[in-house]
Amino acid sequence: MELDSDPHILLTNDDGIDAPGIRALHDALSAVGTVTVVAPDRNRSAVGRSLSYGRTRSSTDDDLSLDLAADSFTAAVPHTDHELGYAIDGTPCDCAIVGAKALEPTPDIVVSGCNSGANLGAYVFSRSGTVSAAMEAAFLGTPSIAVSMDTLGYDADLEPTDFERAGEIAAALVGGAAGTGLFDRVDYLNVNVPRPDCEPNGVAITRPTEVYEMDAAFENGGFELTNRLWQQMANRDIPDDEDTDRHALLEEAVSISPLRVPYDVVDTEPVRRILGDIL
Repeated sequence: MELDSDPHILLTNDDGIDAPGIRALHDALSAVGTVTVVAPDRNRSAVGRSLSYGRTRSSTDDDLSLDLAADSFTAAVPHTDHELGYAIDGTPCDCAIVGAKALEPTPDIVVSGCNSGANLGAYVFSRSGTVSAAMEAAFLGTPSIAVSMDTLGYDADLEPTDFERAGEIAAALVGGAAGTGLFDRVDYLNVNVPRPDCEPNGVAITRPTEVYEMDAAFENGGFELTNRLWQQMANRDIPDDEDTDRHALLEEAVSISPLRVPYDVVDTEPVRRILGDIL
């Protein structure tokens, strides 16, 4: 799918429409296209590809038995108007569907983010609301970009200015993709940007790491979970190969993973050349 030089951009996220990351991306993307925001009205992080609507009349009904009446598969999606667009009482995937299918004109591309916290590794795709919104759009035939920023160890309160580098990268990707054939090769991009206090160290075209380490224990009468991957990242001691997203981020480079739905990594060499020209 070829992007227009003045694209209509659907912007969503999972941190909620009032999060600083989506404001930063809105401002940056407005310089390269027309931006409409359709985002959750509150934080809906880590809900994955869940839907609030779309099975039967309402997922809140006690009786979820299948009713084959003509309107049984249609449900109202509550929203309120917002200065950036529309605040949806729903998940990131609800927002991606509403934005991709109900807006006029139809969006040329969906951007999801910028998330407060990195989304790294193949295991995260079905968990992260940020990446899931991009995946949902890709399944619907709309190219998309998920954008996240590492915040591990960054204790200051985040402001839109902290996401400036993420906004620049997102705008460069959207604005530079026209005429390149990038989204003929790629369904979506998973972008991870280093912390705002890190010095820029270039851009790496990566594959999502396949390493996944979670531990569980029963201690003192209760269950505990330990996320070994985040522990390793905090210690800067990771088991990932050099061509992976997590390795690139710890080298303080912007990681861009080109992907096809549902979870396929594409041949990165031709994509690397295209993105090299864009960035």
